[in-house]
Amino acid sequence: MKVDNNITLYAGAQPGRAAMEGAEKGQENRKTVFAGDLNPGQESPLRDRIAEKKAKAQEKAMKMVGEAFHGDLQIDEGMEESRQHVKELQEECVGLQDGLADIDKRQEALDAARANGEIGEEAYRQDLENLKQERKVQEQKLAQSQGQILGENASIRSTRRERLKYHNMTDAWEQADGIMEAANDEIVSMAMQEGMDHAEEETEKREEQAEVIKEEKEEKEKLLESRKEKREEEEAWIEELSPEEFSDLTRSSDDVQKEVQDMLRRMNLLEEDIKGAAVDESL
Repeated sequence: MKVDNNITLYAGAQPGRAAMEGAEKGQENRKTVFAGDLNPGQESPLRDRIAEKKAKAQEKAMKMVGEAFHGDLQIDEGMEESRQHVKELQEECVGLQDGLADIDKRQEALDAARANGEIGEEAYRQDLENLKQERKVQEQKLAQSQGQILGENASIRSTRRERLKYHNMTDAWEQADGIMEAANDEIVSMAMQEGMDHAEEETEKREEQAEVIKEEKEEKEKLLESRKEKREEEEAWIEELSPEEFSDLTRSSDDVQKEVQDMLRRMNLLEEDIKGAAVDESL
């Protein structure tokens, strides 16, 4: 299962070409995402959400592999138990076969004793029947053990065929790789969407600033236009004045200016008097 990092995330400004070439060299299979200057104050920063997404994917993938491994382990344990049982049955069969061989020897001895007249016919027949019953029991046990051996071996072969057919662990690893690959694709989409959202916000801010600047410019242009119109009206009004009216207007302007100068002069004299009075009091 591929759980290594296959994504390069640039959360700041896009790096220069030289830095990009150095980062990409030997990493052709990596995914590179430029998310812009992401907002560090948001509730769930992009890096935290990426880490959470990757952790969940890894947990799910490892759970799947773990379950497959546990299943295979149980199968292995079951096969091992069958092998041990077969071994025990084989040892039991050896004992039963030895027992049958012993029965054959005792029957030969019984037959010899009868032939030599060492045992009577009635005792011979009774001992022979006992040996026959003992042999029957031993043969039944032997047949049963041999049948169990065949069954256990058949089960082992069947389990092996099923394992070769379904590849539980191999399939689990491939599915785990698929989970991690899907998570990587989702992470790339998350980062790209975050970058696009941030770029859209920045574009909106710039558009709002441009609108404000445009409105201020329009206001200034209106003010300048108003001043220009007023100046043009004054110039037109002056042009319509007769020489006498223009002379009076000029003289009136001079009188007003003279009065202002006289007032300033008197104010200056008053200031000097105040300063002189202050000096007298100090003496």
